[in-house]
Amino acid sequence: MKCPYCDKEMTLGYIQSRDGVVWTPKARFVSALNLYRKGITDLANGAAERSGTVYAYKCDDCKKVIIDYSK
Repeated sequence: MKCPYCDKEMTLGYIQSRDGVVWTPKARFVSALNLYRKGITDLANGAAERSGTVYAYKCDDCKKVIIDYSK
C-alpha cells in the first residue's frame, strides 16, 4: 500500500490488543465487558479469528498507521 501522505510504500503488520481494537469519538472508560457499544467502530478486519488483532499499514517516514477495517 502506498502512503497517502508521502506516496512511499507502507509496511503491513498488526496492531494487537487483549480485548479488541475499536475507535470511539471520545475517550471513555474501557472495561473487560464493554456492554455500552453505541458509537464504537469495531476495527476487526480479518487478521485473526478474535477481534484483538487487526492488519495495519505503517509508514516509517511519516509516522502514520492506517487500518482498513473493511472486511
